[in-house]
Amino acid sequence: MKQRSFLSMFIIMILLFFGTATTSLAHSINMNYSDLNIEGNEILYDLFIEQRDLFPQFGTDLDNQVNDELASQKIESYLQKVLRIDADSKPLTMELVSMNMAQKGAARGVEFQLRFIADEEIEQFNLHYDLVFDDAPAHTSVLMVHAGEYFQQDMIDSTNRDILINLPHIDSTKSDNLSNVPQPKIGAVLWKYFKLGIEHILTGYDHLLFLLSLVLIASRFKDALKIVTAFTIAHSITLFLVATDRIQVSSHWIEALIALTICYVAVENMFVQKAKWRWILTAIFGLIHGMGFAGALAETGLPKSNLIGSLLTFNLGVEAGQLMVLCLLLPFLLWLRRFPWYRKMMISTSCLIFVLAFYWLIQRL
Repeated sequence: MKQRSFLSMFIIMILLFFGTATTSLAHSINMNYSDLNIEGNEILYDLFIEQRDLFPQFGTDLDNQVNDELASQKIESYLQKVLRIDADSKPLTMELVSMNMAQKGAARGVEFQLRFIADEEIEQFNLHYDLVFDDAPAHTSVLMVHAGEYFQQDMIDSTNRDILINLPHIDSTKSDNLSNVPQPKIGAVLWKYFKLGIEHILTGYDHLLFLLSLVLIASRFKDALKIVTAFTIAHSITLFLVATDRIQVSSHWIEALIALTICYVAVENMFVQKAKWRWILTAIFGLIHGMGFAGALAETGLPKSNLIGSLLTFNLGVEAGQLMVLCLLLPFLLWLRRFPWYRKMMISTSCLIFVLAFYWLIQRL
């Protein structure tokens, strides 16, 4: 009885953790991006930062601060301190062109339009990005640099805050002037997308809860493997379809549907004792979860030239994170099934999962 009570308390603590985590956007992906366009001696910088990363610095009333002149001056002053571009070892003057609240996929944040002007044509510059890392150490920003036909991509994070950008010298009289220009290596970028996929699955609380609901009923490793394989194939399909604009979806409704899938599986667990055909249901629900993975990722403005590679490594990261969770979870659940009270514990757990998922559903609607 003591062991049973301990397990019940353990499961309740896990569910409370999910519930007190970011609920309404639990499935969203980090949407921050830095999009730089270089034209001659001018750099136009489109910067988007999610409001959850700005809350510790500026509080929860960002809408009012963005529209208030004095408060917006405070935000501009902060940007001047933590964001800098140097050309020829000289810091360029920053001009804040505009600042507005914006919605990117399921994420809401502040979009800044910045302008940096040098004395002469820019061929090389250093980007020093030190925003919000003290308050949000997991903050990342997709970096995209455009100069004519030239494109460079990187990922800014707490370990990669200072980035040197070398632009090719473009001779306008030659049509093939980019053919001999060494393009930046994308291996480091792809590796960061792989890590981003792992981070997303480990912090995607609704996705983790969905996985737990799926395998609670599995009595054999074979059943669980079939369920997870069907889910993986299905969400990989819609991940690519949505992120490559083959299909269009509303991230608002997808987030609500994801919560609804958790509700359904939790209810089914209370009445079904075998998971023989669950893999079919899982494949259908996996299509919905894949749209959730892809919707926000596509909003980062990933270039077509590197989109497939970024999506592939991100998806591999998701699968690696999912595999880590299941390798820890499945042996534990299969061991618990040996006890006669497992069925009652599973029903109680499913009830708690349903309540939490239903709360997410109402919140997202």
